[in-house]
Amino acid sequence: MEYQYKVVNFKAEATTGDVRKGTHFEKVRNQLELELRAYAKDGWELQGQYNFDMHIKAGCFDGILKLFGQSTTEGDYRIQQLVFRKSK
Repeated sequence: MEYQYKVVNFKAEATTGDVRKGTHFEKVRNQLELELRAYAKDGWELQGQYNFDMHIKAGCFDGILKLFGQSTTEGDYRIQQLVFRKSK
């Protein structure tokens, strides 16, 4: 059986007020459930959440920015992605 795949970023949001009230975990769960339902409605099945390492290389203007004491976004990052699949 052949599958098609969809990889999407999921970034939950909560406020400091949610943390103080102790509702931040529930808020994140609700956001994830809504995301999963939306994809399931279109026939996508969640395969899992995966971490990917990403390296951002310096561009041609980053050297100039560094000369003037500006920060750049070059470096290593870890991103979390949701992976879905469905039959073709």
